[in-house]
Amino acid sequence: MEENKLSKFVKLMSKKITDSDLELVNLGNSLGLDLVLYSELRSSQEERYTDDVREKALDKLQKQNDNHLSFNDCFYAGSIDFMVCDEPIGKKFFLLETNGGSNRGLSILTKKQQSILYDGYYEAINQAIKSNKRGDNKTLILVGVPVNDDLIHEKVIMIEYFRRKIVQKDLSVGIYNIENFVHNFKEDAAFLIADYKQLSTTLSFSDGWVKFNEMAKISVLIGDGIARRLQNEEFFKLISEDFRKINSIVVNPIFQITDDKSLTYLASYYAKKTLEKYNLKSLLFTKSFTEEQLIEKLNYVIKKYKKPFIIKPNGGSGGAGVIPIDPKVDEKNLKRLIEISKSEFFAKFKENRSPYPYTIQEMASFKLIKWKNSIHTYDIRLYLAQKNGKIVPVGGLARIARGAYKGTLNKEEFVVNLSGFNGVIEVDRGLGISSKNAKILDLETDDFINMSCVGCIVFASIINNYKKVIEFSNWNQIIS
Repeated sequence: MEENKLSKFVKLMSKKITDSDLELVNLGNSLGLDLVLYSELRSSQEERYTDDVREKALDKLQKQNDNHLSFNDCFYAGSIDFMVCDEPIGKKFFLLETNGGSNRGLSILTKKQQSILYDGYYEAINQAIKSNKRGDNKTLILVGVPVNDDLIHEKVIMIEYFRRKIVQKDLSVGIYNIENFVHNFKEDAAFLIADYKQLSTTLSFSDGWVKFNEMAKISVLIGDGIARRLQNEEFFKLISEDFRKINSIVVNPIFQITDDKSLTYLASYYAKKTLEKYNLKSLLFTKSFTEEQLIEKLNYVIKKYKKPFIIKPNGGSGGAGVIPIDPKVDEKNLKRLIEISKSEFFAKFKENRSPYPYTIQEMASFKLIKWKNSIHTYDIRLYLAQKNGKIVPVGGLARIARGAYKGTLNKEEFVVNLSGFNGVIEVDRGLGISSKNAKILDLETDDFINMSCVGCIVFASIINNYKKVIEFSNWNQIIS
């Protein structure tokens, strides 16, 4: 991240922050960011409507305890993305992906919704404070951000929320960046914020701890974008086999599943009967570990099923590397599309990360809406958090595709990520969840209730079937 952004962040956090300072426009002025559009998107949220959706979803879920977690240290906060399709019997939803603790876009949620989500994150901090595994009654919380993060204001809101909670425990709090951090900090709790490039050369794992500069034992990692960048075989072995042997708490330790879309789909497959009650549509999927395997499987599925598929790289975000494959594609163009996918992935994540294994997923017929005088696709992102050992829906937004839909499989026609094009965040393509916007999206309240239930059940299935999903190896088949 640019030094001046981190410096402004630490300078702002070094003073007493008021509620007025946290208003989006004021916060943007303090950090040199224009947050007017974020404020407008937040104002499009309808609190009462979302509260009603949440309460009715929880009422449905509690009948069979479908959102109950076997353990409270596997999931703290995350999100899930859907697209909608029209079926003869009504609307159905299909799962695009789950996202872990490196959530972005939270500043467009209402303050109440942010509180629910941040309380989920705070559960990890509270666990670290209570357990005192460091043995010195101090807690070090590492917060990772992308390089040149234009959403740095969200970390101000989040960390200030945590600071106030910790101070209520009569504990002192320090805020540091990589330049002024000292490993023997004097405060009871310290937040260290750094970008992923800085962390790539300063993080290590030994003696059961993720460490900063090989000395400072990190109590909590927010979020899992940090963990996936740790180049340590022992760490990843423990994450897969028994993450509780790692003293540092990762938000979330299930990131290997949320990173790999095929594993997310597998977790939903294991909960298929329950999810069908909430109108989740099942799609064909599989995955490939090499380019040769990817080409072979793509040729097989498009010939067998005669329908388009999508390829999605492992650990991607912002739509980087997500490419549609037309069933009429020839071998030469298939290889070209795979190269485009890899190029997009490496442009965002550099060469030190691999896009493999690739997920191959059936491309469903998605619902179209009229928006700004043209036809567009859209998706729904819903945020979720842990509360008292259960997963609860928080709120979310709809994201409209950048390009008008013309049926050409052009990427801009169906990739909806607000930051998916040249890193520019296009907030004006977002819609808050409200009764007014539900009409624009041609959705009913029951649709949001069902999607909220699906989100909770999918994450519960990831956690309750963790070993089964992680150890699954029969990827020769196409799973439906």
